[in-house]
Amino acid sequence: MQRLGLREQSTIVFLLVFDVLWGLVAYLLAFVVRIHVPLPFTADFLPGRRVFELHHMIGQLLAAEVVILYFFGFYDLRALRSSFRAIANSVTALFVHLLAASALYFFSGDVNFPRSVLVIYWLINAAGIAAVREWTGRRLAATSAVRVLLVGTADEIEQFLTGVGSPRLHHVDVVGAVAVGPNGSQESAAAMYRMVGTSGVPPWLGTVHDLPRLMGEHDVEEIVLLSPLSWRDQLVDRLLREQRRPRVSVVPSVYDILVGRISSGKIHDVPLIEVVKNPRDDLAYLTKRTVDFLVAALLGVLTLPVFAAAAVAIRVSSSGPIFYRQRRVGQGGAAFVIWKLRTMADGAEEESGPVLATARDDRVTRVGRWLRATRIDELPQLWNVLNGTMSLIGPRPERPEFVARYAEEIPGYLERFQVKPGLTGLAQVNGEYHTSAAYKLKYDLAYIYNYSLVLDLKIMAETVKVMVTRRGV
Repeated sequence: MQRLGLREQSTIVFLLVFDVLWGLVAYLLAFVVRIHVPLPFTADFLPGRRVFELHHMIGQLLAAEVVILYFFGFYDLRALRSSFRAIANSVTALFVHLLAASALYFFSGDVNFPRSVLVIYWLINAAGIAAVREWTGRRLAATSAVRVLLVGTADEIEQFLTGVGSPRLHHVDVVGAVAVGPNGSQESAAAMYRMVGTSGVPPWLGTVHDLPRLMGEHDVEEIVLLSPLSWRDQLVDRLLREQRRPRVSVVPSVYDILVGRISSGKIHDVPLIEVVKNPRDDLAYLTKRTVDFLVAALLGVLTLPVFAAAAVAIRVSSSGPIFYRQRRVGQGGAAFVIWKLRTMADGAEEESGPVLATARDDRVTRVGRWLRATRIDELPQLWNVLNGTMSLIGPRPERPEFVARYAEEIPGYLERFQVKPGLTGLAQVNGEYHTSAAYKLKYDLAYIYNYSLVLDLKIMAETVKVMVTRRGV
């Protein structure tokens, strides 16, 4: 559901172009106001000739503005649709830009640049961006949701709906479901009938044979195929559990070819796709450890003030230790100790034992909730990166109790332990906090088998955005 249509792409381009042009207009208007309009806290008008004596860094200002707006979610159409709070967000984001602009002129040596012009520029810029984002948000909210038809077994449809939370969420309107099954869809159809009538379940509309008729009757704009080739999943899962596993390839279907799967071999004239391989054979993985160590060391130094402030907040707000140690499963299934800043009440699991956190977990302290939302509680794991038990980017490490359960329930789950776990990953920047383990695995495997340094850089940039907007898992 992340693919953007032409209309969404056009909206993002419009916003980007507007921000650059309005930033330029705001910059010019700021000088006009300062030269011709009497303002409080200013001794006199700015002489007009000063405009031509100053060193203007408008290119750097506009580039910094676009970057800051991106990290604050100003190009996220989902955020714009749902109560974006344009004025407050614009003032906050552009105040950060004001600080960045002040630092830019200070470090460039141009200390004579009139600070009042920067303040006026900030106010005019914020007003324009807030107005356009408010208008865009209302326009997007008024747009009808994408009409989606689900195709899968009853269990898969139920899992999908549990993951998205509602049949009408994020401006996606699930109009119904089409059941498939191993024997002409009769078993799944019966199961779907049992589901109909429960809260949040779309109606069962028929079988896959009815798709041509249903697409026209319900004005379907998108079909989501949820039914995997189960026998392939089960076979691959069994092979992945073998200590000495063979190379496994499959003959691609037309679907595999259409979604971009590339043949990696052939027998005579039959194309094959390698599905079981060692991702660490990729040359890019050889440089990953060096990059991890250097970046983790740099981040450790830069985040020391944030880390110290968080430690003080934990100590003052609740009793108990500042740090929290926990056993996790790492590369090759080896157990290691992970370090975090404590976000729950001391002894939160003494009676319950290992329990997954929930959306409104009462065990999380008020400071802990903020630390989790901003991911600051994960900072001590930079030590795990430095000592080699973790990587900056990779599948998030899970607790042994949950690994044992997921390994039995989710085909291919053990494959995520081919690589080191990470501070953040593809699942963390694309999913939500309570995305199911099965869907997180799909992101993890997509990362493992498509690894590149460019992908790592993209995930790092998205992670900063998640920390700023407090979204993700």
